[in-house]
Amino acid sequence: MMITYIHEKELHKGIEAAMKALNKAEVVTGKNQDREDHLKEIHLVMDIDSIQNVKITMAMPAGLETLVDYVLEMVEGTKDFEKDMYGYTYHDLFAENIDFVINKLKADPNTRQATLHVSNQKAARLSDPPCLQLIHYTVKNGKLNTNVVFRSNDGVKAVAMNVFALIELSRYIAKEVGIKELGSYTHDAISYHAYSRDWVALEGYCKMFDQKDCTIDYADYREVFDEYAAESREKCKKLQKVQEEKRRQAC
Repeated sequence: MMITYIHEKELHKGIEAAMKALNKAEVVTGKNQDREDHLKEIHLVMDIDSIQNVKITMAMPAGLETLVDYVLEMVEGTKDFEKDMYGYTYHDLFAENIDFVINKLKADPNTRQATLHVSNQKAARLSDPPCLQLIHYTVKNGKLNTNVVFRSNDGVKAVAMNVFALIELSRYIAKEVGIKELGSYTHDAISYHAYSRDWVALEGYCKMFDQKDCTIDYADYREVFDEYAAESREKCKKLQKVQEEKRRQAC
């Protein structure tokens, strides 16, 4: 499978171009190991020059509060209590190594060892293994660059939320290290795909991109985050208590 390479200065332009490339993809395979469905598929490498000031594409199947939920899940681990239900959460898989990465970058900004290995062989053997494999950080010209590898990435329902949450994780790490600015972002999705049931939605997004601005400013997201994040955290705490009570009753 040939690599589809996309280079854009701005994040939302990269995601729009990636979705358009996927929509035009001629490669359609039959039933696959993940779903009883047909799919369009490309190997995507998307390079974004800077993610310091981003516009957020709303080409996603959820609103801003759900996006806040997902960012908190990725950055703070608010849903790590669900790991027994699904076999893992992304945050649970890499949480113990976040301090290692931060300390590596503090000790040596030129390090090539600041990697969050997300998946592992135990998780890889699950019936629904992690799609995200690793996140690698480098510092160039005083900016934190992010490189991400997905073995599999839903190009309609997941990519916009995945990328934004990972950027917010980078923002957190940069702050902890003492780096003031984010640099580039590279997204390598070995199987960047759209299931046939989502082809109509994908085509709709692509038409929408040509007709109007489908983005919101980062400041608008932060406004919702500041208003809603505490409520989201509290909801997760309540869900965790309910789950723990159910476990106690089952024993």
